[in-house]
Amino acid sequence: MTDSTPRTYPVAIVGGGPVGLASSILLSLCKIPHKLFERYPSTSIHPKACGYNHRTVEIFRLLGIEKDVIEQRAPKALDGHTAWYTSFGPNGRQIVQRDAWGGGEYADEYATVSPCAYSILPQIRLEPILKKRALELNPEGIFYNAEVVEVEEAEKFVSITVRSSDGGETVYRAGYCIAADGGRGLTDSLGIGWEGERDIIDMVSAHVRAPLSSHHPDTRNFITWFVNPRLGGSIGTGYLYHLGPYPMKPETEEWLFACALNPSDPKRFDESAMQMRLLDTLQIPNLNVELISTSHWYVNALCAKRYRSKFGTGRVFLAGDAAHRIPPWGALGLNTGIQDVHNLVWKLNLAIKGKVYDSQGFNHLLDTYDTERRPIGQRVRDTSLHNLRSHALVMDTALGLSPTNTTEENVKAMDSFFDKTDTGEGEARRKAVDKAQKILDGEFHALGAEIGWFYPDININGDDSGEATRHGGQLNEDGVLETINYHPSTIPGYHLPHLWLEREQTEGPETNNGCKTTRISTRDLVRYDGFVLLTSQPELWQAALATEGGLDIGGLVHVVGISSGPSHEEIKKSSQDKIMSDAHSTDVWNDLDGKWPSLSGLQPSGAVLVRPDGIVAWRTLEFDEGKHGAPGFLRKVVLRSLLLDGADTPGEE
Repeated sequence: MTDSTPRTYPVAIVGGGPVGLASSILLSLCKIPHKLFERYPSTSIHPKACGYNHRTVEIFRLLGIEKDVIEQRAPKALDGHTAWYTSFGPNGRQIVQRDAWGGGEYADEYATVSPCAYSILPQIRLEPILKKRALELNPEGIFYNAEVVEVEEAEKFVSITVRSSDGGETVYRAGYCIAADGGRGLTDSLGIGWEGERDIIDMVSAHVRAPLSSHHPDTRNFITWFVNPRLGGSIGTGYLYHLGPYPMKPETEEWLFACALNPSDPKRFDESAMQMRLLDTLQIPNLNVELISTSHWYVNALCAKRYRSKFGTGRVFLAGDAAHRIPPWGALGLNTGIQDVHNLVWKLNLAIKGKVYDSQGFNHLLDTYDTERRPIGQRVRDTSLHNLRSHALVMDTALGLSPTNTTEENVKAMDSFFDKTDTGEGEARRKAVDKAQKILDGEFHALGAEIGWFYPDININGDDSGEATRHGGQLNEDGVLETINYHPSTIPGYHLPHLWLEREQTEGPETNNGCKTTRISTRDLVRYDGFVLLTSQPELWQAALATEGGLDIGGLVHVVGISSGPSHEEIKKSSQDKIMSDAHSTDVWNDLDGKWPSLSGLQPSGAVLVRPDGIVAWRTLEFDEGKHGAPGFLRKVVLRSLLLDGADTPGEE
């Protein structure tokens, strides 16, 4: 643009990695014009993240890319185990193997918590999927070879200076800016500090093409950890995981190998040194390896001191690595970033389009991006760092290995572990390794950490069930998140629990019994452009939705009836007899397994109000005519959930 007064767009995104691209797609789905600027010519060329938990895959479903992810992800037969080996060579031995990420013994547990499956897909294959979708929705708004060199925040807009590949600079303006530049400097330039530990371990990784499946003892192990007593502990020796493309073939298969630099390594760890370390670790004779790319990086465990540039007025929001730098042990970094913008964009949507109810507008709601997401980032940071250190403090210690030992002492300790006749130290080490797997559950079997997080501050009407039950059991007796097990609940602040629903349809494929049905999850009922009220008796809530002169929140609330078993037809008829307004027509779905009452904790007349990001905003266990029958009651609940003035307290439940 050459005009001295640049056009102002509602939103600008700095960074075109997965978090930036996901932001763009969400904004497009909300029909918000925006620009995205990425300094590189295209998507990432070096593998980084690879594992996506249920919450993230549910967001992929919303983005419209779940099908593409499923088509390219690792087959389920190859993503549910992990193991430790000394090497893959002729003398290599397996130390221990275990189930992980919903594989093996965890399959049923992982299958019941979501309509989506834990998926493994290297970031180099995910990003093109996101890019394609972002361009489909916003073909004129995605810019590569566009480096943001300056971001200046004014009272009513953000000025963004962008340098193109030819050196020319253009200034853009945006009402809001999402900083998703991977932590490459924007956070620091805004004067926002970091908390946590920096430069913990010096790491290198290599993206290679090699026929390793021909030598791999068990390719069901997605990640293989190597513990060679001559090369150091598990982090120092390295780890390996496959990258596809799937199905894997010897002539095309790709892998990532990573390890920490040891004191004896050369200061310049070039491609030659990288290849030597890989071959030393694998110990496969005459292995032909094509080195595609290498990366030198430090493990950091950091979280920005705030996620909004200024509380109450800031127009720049940090997301992904610009907000938190997470050790990769536990695969929570990119997941947390995608979930950050899922929380943010619906709030920006209301701030940009919503009616201003008071002088602050939606600024209080925008502040909740920080108060809700930053505690999650801090916990994930600390959990992932604990997972990293557990490899050395738990596994290596169990094997009797230590960096303070001599090589001979480490070799002797490992030999005793494999000596089945050694009923002394060897037997103790074998028991210690088995015990270590329970501790490592925090990385490999951690549904509580992956999907059990919640927002404790969301409690509009003083619902005390969370405090009374340690938030449905998701907090342990010390008040810390229970990371292993997931406890679904409709306590305000929780993610709406998943269960399968069905109803008859007028067109589409027939089932085996000849009936036409549609099957969806409760999570599929969530609307990113509004709230959903779930209840088994929707006819009771008509007055609560209505107001004199019309409902100020318009079509923001959609009512869904959930019937359990035989009561389905009664509820369906009742809803048809009392037809609501066109803006609030009722969908009725049948809970065939009858799980909704126990899973929701509600009486048939009770209700749950769910935010656009699938988080429970409010609930009442049962309908009270005196409280809930007043016209406009739910309008007040919605306004209070959006932290807007002018909404009276709905009343204690």
